[in-house]
Amino acid sequence: MSAFSKANGSSSRTRMFAWGTKAVALVATGLLLASCSSGTAASSAGAATDLTLKLGTILPQTGSLATLGPPEFAGVDLAISDINAAAAGLTATVTHKDSGDTTTDIATQSATALLADGVSGIIGAASSGVSKTIIDQITGAKVVQISPANTSPDFTTYDDGGFYWRTAPSDVLQGKILGNKIVADGKTNVSVIYMNDSYGIGLNENLSSTLKDAGVTVQSITYDPAATNFTAEVSKALSSEPDAVVVIGFEESKTIFSELATKDYDFANVYGTDGNYGIMAPGDKPDIAGAQFTNPGVKATDDFQARLTALPDYSDLTVFSYAAESYDATVLLALAALQGGATDGATIAANLQSVSEGGTKYTDYASAAKAIANGEDIDYDGLSGPIEFDANGDVTQATISIYKYSTGNESAWVDQVDGKL
Repeated sequence: MSAFSKANGSSSRTRMFAWGTKAVALVATGLLLASCSSGTAASSAGAATDLTLKLGTILPQTGSLATLGPPEFAGVDLAISDINAAAAGLTATVTHKDSGDTTTDIATQSATALLADGVSGIIGAASSGVSKTIIDQITGAKVVQISPANTSPDFTTYDDGGFYWRTAPSDVLQGKILGNKIVADGKTNVSVIYMNDSYGIGLNENLSSTLKDAGVTVQSITYDPAATNFTAEVSKALSSEPDAVVVIGFEESKTIFSELATKDYDFANVYGTDGNYGIMAPGDKPDIAGAQFTNPGVKATDDFQARLTALPDYSDLTVFSYAAESYDATVLLALAALQGGATDGATIAANLQSVSEGGTKYTDYASAAKAIANGEDIDYDGLSGPIEFDANGDVTQATISIYKYSTGNESAWVDQVDGKL
C-alpha cells in the first residue's frame, strides 16, 4: 500500500517489539555453511554455494502504520526460517528496524544504520510516503529496496537505478477495482475523503477516474493527515447527499468514521482501502458494520496463518495484511542472490526480474533454490500471487481482496479480484 496507517487498541496491533533492533538469524539446526562476505561471487551464476545474505527491514513498529508491522515482520521472519531450513547454499539473516511514519525521521536513521551494517537488501518501507524519504539513500548505495506494501504509482517511473522493487501492486489497480466494486453495488453519487499525500492523491485519482468513466458523480475532498478534527471535511462530503462515501486514509480514519457516525451516515454505504482496513478492531467504537474495504493481496491461507502465528513473537496475530508480500519479497531476494552467485546489491537487482518470470514455475523456496543449483531457469510464483516483475520493478499481475465488517467490528474476507497492470 502506499502509505498506510493502521494502529488500533488491540494488543497484537500496537505492541512494540523488543526485538525491533536486534538481528534475527534463523539458521536451521545442523546447517553448517561457511559464511562469506556480502558480495562474494560463486564460480558460476546459478551454482552459488555457501553464500551469506545479510538483509534488513524498515517497517512500522511505531507511528500511524503500526498495525501493518506485525504481519510484515512475521512474513519476513518465516521466509528467513524457510530459507535457512532449505540448506540450499545460502544462509540469510535479517536485522529489523523501525520506519515510524512521515512525521518522524526514524526511517532515515534506520536506513543509515542498516547501510553501515553492510546489508545487501532492505525490505520496506510499508508507507509510500516513508519510502520516498529513504529511496535515494538506499538505492544510491546500490542496495536493493523491495517494499511489500508501497502502492503509489510514482514509483513505476522513479529514477532508482534498478534497485527499487515492490511485491504490492500499484494503486492504479486498486483504484480501478474499488471503483468497479462501487459501480457494481449500484452507487451513482460518491464522495471521496482522501488524505493529502502521495498515497491519497494517487488512489483518489485512479478511483475517481474509474467512477467517472462509469457515469458516477464524484466529489473529492482532501484533508491534512496531521489534523485531528475532520468535521468540515465530513460535512462537505455529505452535503451532496451521496449514496456512498469512500475514506482513503490511515489511523486518522477512526476520527472520520466517528464523525460519520455522529451524522448518522449508514456504514453499509462506506468504503475504505488498505490504508484503513484493520484499524477498527472488534469492540471498537464506532461500529462500522457494513463497511467494505479493498486490500491488495490474496487471502492468507489457513496454513500460512498457522505458520505465522506459530512463530514465537506472533502468536496473537489477527490481521495478515502484506504478510504474504513480505514473505515473497524476502524469498525473491534470496533466489536472485542464488541465481547470480553473489549477495551484493547489484547482483540481486540484476536477477530479480528473471527469477520471477519466464522459467519453470516453482511455488516454494526450497524447490526453486534446488532448481537454480541444477542450472534451471525458474519462475517463482509466491504466496502473494504470480508476481512477474516488469523492468520497472512492478508486479504485472496482482489480486485485490475485499473485506466487509459485521456487527461488533468483526471483519471477514468476502471476495477477491485478479487484475493485470
